[in-house]
This record gives sequence, C-alpha cells and structure tokens, in this order.
Amino acid sequence: IGIFYDFIKDTDVRLIGLEAGGDGVETGRHAATITGGTPGVLHGARSYLLQDENGQTVESHSISAGLDYPGVGPEHAYLSDIGRAEYRAITDAEAMYAFSLLCKTEGIIPAIETAHALAGALQVGRELGKDATLLINLSGRGDKDVVTAAEYFGIPL
Repeated sequence: IGIFYDFIKDTDVRLIGLEAGGDGVETGRHAATITGGTPGVLHGARSYLLQDENGQTVESHSISAGLDYPGVGPEHAYLSDIGRAEYRAITDAEAMYAFSLLCKTEGIIPAIETAHALAGALQVGRELGKDATLLINLSGRGDKDVVTAAEYFGIPL
C-alpha cells in the first residue's frame, strides 16, 4: 500500500495512484488493473485483474518490468471501491516523457516505475494549479532502467 498508509485516515489528503497504462488502456496492451481490469481472484486474494472471460489472467504490458503484472493488491482495489483513492493509467509515452524531464531538469535518473508517478503529478499539477501541494513518492533507482530508456529514446549504448 506504500505511502498511502499514513494518509488513509486523513480525508483532507487526496490519494491518487498511477497505473501502468502501457500503449493505452483502450488498446488492451497495458497493466492498468483498476482502470481497465475486472474483479477476480489471484494468489488467493480478490482484487482487480486483467483476465479473460474464464477468469484466466491475460498478458499485461508496461515499459516498466516492475509494473508489468496482471493484478493489483487488494488494499488498492478496496480504496478504489470505497472512493478513498482514485487511480489513473499513465502510458509508456507519458512515463518516459516524465523520466526524461526529471533527468534533464534535476539530474536524477528515476526508476521507470517512479516515472509513472511523475507523469501523474504533471497531470494533477496542471489540474490543480500552481498553489497546490503535491507529495510524490520517488522510490527505486533508475540505473537499472538505463538500457530500457536508451532503447526507448533511440540512443545507442
């Protein structure tokens, strides 16, 4: 449940989770299980899954290996169901734009998983305006993703 844990009871805090939208939820090539999945059971837990009509998981897609999974923790599913948290799908392109932006402006190489959160923050920041306060959880290191980023941006190594 990550950083949400400390803020669940504070209803003055808006919780926004970002999912791996891959090539776009509408394409079917994504890993956005809350945004584009259906309720089901995986590993003994009821949650949202990417699954077929027989309840079998289907292939997910994300540029981020750490987000390329057909399920989500049941806590996140519950927070979505009760309306305490909202979830948005961030495409690979949006995440990689945010990845590049942080590299260029701050000299920080984020994990591609984190780049999804950064892309979501860019969206929310535009919606809320310059006086809003946003807290972004930057977890993970981007050095593991340098080859993936170089391939995405067409940079030979």
